[in-house]
Amino acid sequence: MKFQLYAEVTDEELFRKATSELGTIFYRLVDTKNATYEIIYFSQSRIIRFLGTPSKKLVELCEAYGYEVSKIEVDPLTGVVKVSQKLSEQ
Repeated sequence: MKFQLYAEVTDEELFRKATSELGTIFYRLVDTKNATYEIIYFSQSRIIRFLGTPSKKLVELCEAYGYEVSKIEVDPLTGVVKVSQKLSEQ
């Protein structure tokens, strides 16, 4: 039997504890006024989705180790995460 974890969280501590260096982080700024981010951690067995206003420390972590994208789609039924890479500004 194969188990997988899909979690949608708003608690930053839970997000950090559910992730490891074995996966990939994708993030996007959803609302500049409220500094709301959507952050996805993806690995072979986990999809952790954070939606909210992260601390400066978490934003710095995402910028250092993650990838900024323009679009994130998650299908928890199939376990598929679809991202569209943010185009660099010319």
